[in-house]
Amino acid sequence: MRRIRFLATACTAFALLTAGLATAAPASAASASGPLTGVGGKCVDVAGSGTANGTVVQLYGCNGTAAQKWTTNEDGTLRALGKCLDVTGQSTVNGTKLQLWECNGSGAQRWVAESDGHLRNPQSGRYLDVPGGSTADGTRLQIWDRNTNPWQTWKLPSDGTTPPPGACTSALAPGQYNTPVSYGGTTYQVLVHIPARSAGTRLPLVLDLHGSQSTGAGQLAYSDMAPTADAKGFAVAAPTGAVPSGSGYIWNVPGVTPSGTRDDVGFLRQVIDTLTERACLDPGRVYATGYSGGGRMTSALGCALADRIAAIAPVAGLRAGRPDPADRGRPLPSSCAPSRPVPVIAFHGEQDATNPYRGGGDSGAWAYSVPVARARWAELNGCGNAPAETQVSTHVRRTAHGGCAGGADVVLYTVSDGGHTWPGSPVDNGNGKVTHEIGANDLMWEFFRGHPLPGAS
Repeated sequence: MRRIRFLATACTAFALLTAGLATAAPASAASASGPLTGVGGKCVDVAGSGTANGTVVQLYGCNGTAAQKWTTNEDGTLRALGKCLDVTGQSTVNGTKLQLWECNGSGAQRWVAESDGHLRNPQSGRYLDVPGGSTADGTRLQIWDRNTNPWQTWKLPSDGTTPPPGACTSALAPGQYNTPVSYGGTTYQVLVHIPARSAGTRLPLVLDLHGSQSTGAGQLAYSDMAPTADAKGFAVAAPTGAVPSGSGYIWNVPGVTPSGTRDDVGFLRQVIDTLTERACLDPGRVYATGYSGGGRMTSALGCALADRIAAIAPVAGLRAGRPDPADRGRPLPSSCAPSRPVPVIAFHGEQDATNPYRGGGDSGAWAYSVPVARARWAELNGCGNAPAETQVSTHVRRTAHGGCAGGADVVLYTVSDGGHTWPGSPVDNGNGKVTHEIGANDLMWEFFRGHPLPGAS
């Protein structure tokens, strides 16, 4: 089941009326039945399978019983055990608890699904909510003002035969081409690769950011990401920086690139927003990777766009903020303060002469070492365990931090004979050895798919 999105013009299978004023429809008008799931993967449950008016509606571990089988109806009601999900006393006050009640056509029993998974009760203007985000069995559900907490995100059932409630229509067909993105009064062409998919399916998105003096097209070719996207079923966006450099462009990395250039954090946020709508993408499964300067920009997105980027995978460019002017061997703490723990997987060659593994180099923006950056992300993510190191092949070792807040793991693949290169790339860029003992694309995708945004479906 995918994250829900309802439009009266697009979803004939489940036409929830935004005004919530239609007369009650018979139960036979239902489009789907099944669990209604929320935070922690738990289910909306009728306490004790009771059918009496006023029976508590709560969050509970999913168990497949009739008390957790909700039916979506064209009149906007959600029904279980022959009765309706109801706001107690038709109250419109924050914190009013939910109950089961005989279906009566009142506004207290109408629910409208919004595009990002929220369920609104139009009569109160408030939303289905888990108090404090508790995942304890028996937590009684309530209505509350709309917010961005994951405990207001829900998945409704799909019957599996009609397009699911979250289905959408993409304006971008499968293929590889440029598509316009407007930002700051200028329209930029962004290279995208869209794989084949079933109608209505929302795809994950991977931003693939080029290195310095390159372009989006150059990066897509160098990373060889398109075949992986086709095989695994995700969209790729390979935008281009706006600061000319050599034969290409560089990214405006916050605190590093001279001011007065395009705000690339804002621009890449707009790329995400535009493509999510235009290409029918899943906003809970947006990821970023990049090479060299693009890896540094990817790291910056982890710091600044943690609300939109689910996980990051810098290649030959892991950072955790800019160097501290008082001690350039470590990152300045205030320069990377993500709004939540961000899962990180990174790749770096020990023989990298451009962004040296042990720090230093010609770039003043580099300075501290890759292990220091890895350790800083582990600190930011509250990783409680000492890192575990594994030799995965002759020249590749894996260092992984577990026990991190929200499951935000931090993993680094170090290539002992690797240069300033992309593991598994078919292209020799002349910057040292390209290892083929591992493939960055497959490893990062497996990591990505296990780390959606908190609360995402």
